[in-house]
Amino acid sequence: MLEPSQKYMSRLFRNGRAMFLAYDQGLEHGPKDFNDKNYNPEYIIDIALRNKFTGLIFHKGLAEKYHENYSGKVPLIVKVNGKDNIAKAQAEVEPFSPVVCSVDYAVKLGADAVGYTLYVGSPLESKAMEDLRQVQECARDYGLPVVGWMYPRGKYVENDTDPNIVAYGARVGLELGCDLLKVKYTGSKETFKKVVDMAGRAKVLCAGGLKSDLNVFLKQTRDILDVGATGVAVGRNVWQSDSPDKVSKALEKIIFDNKSVEDALK
Repeated sequence: MLEPSQKYMSRLFRNGRAMFLAYDQGLEHGPKDFNDKNYNPEYIIDIALRNKFTGLIFHKGLAEKYHENYSGKVPLIVKVNGKDNIAKAQAEVEPFSPVVCSVDYAVKLGADAVGYTLYVGSPLESKAMEDLRQVQECARDYGLPVVGWMYPRGKYVENDTDPNIVAYGARVGLELGCDLLKVKYTGSKETFKKVVDMAGRAKVLCAGGLKSDLNVFLKQTRDILDVGATGVAVGRNVWQSDSPDKVSKALEKIIFDNKSVEDALK
């Protein structure tokens, strides 16, 4: 099978759009992202279930231990590589995210897709590309879509939101066989359109990133959809919010109902 099963791909979309709730930050960032509510995976799963998220992004440990909370209710995307944020100085120079879960095991966990972070431009990208090759080809054996976190980073990358380098990262994801590409926002509709164009038939998701002003975040979401993106993979802008359901409902109106920011906030 050269293309991911449309059956599997369709699980991740509603009306041709995707809205993923990302919760891989516990490994990637540590306790600094959490408060007395959102440290608990059950709190995050409940947000996903109350709203119209089309995917829940977990590392394998959470997928194992909270399986009964979400299984059959929201699609699972297992992040198959990851790293901590303790050795930060070295990671900024030579970022690399090792494989921490096999595709075979992700399938046993009930994954509807697998995700892999590639630090485009890192001095260690050749090793990462080889790991991604194995992940992508094994995923094809199961008909699973591959979500590529395409993040330019490392000593050769001066600005990881530079439109040209984000577009290059998207093109790398397309060329290496990813089906969905999670990329950072480039600052404008015009520059993000170039990213979408370079992604070809791979679908583009915008990363939510750091928690920001709600109006700014929703405007960014409206902009990326207007130029052909498929949706968002959002974490902190939802579950760090005092009103996660309000943010989620507004996103639903923009992503699935094609509403304006003003209408979504009503």
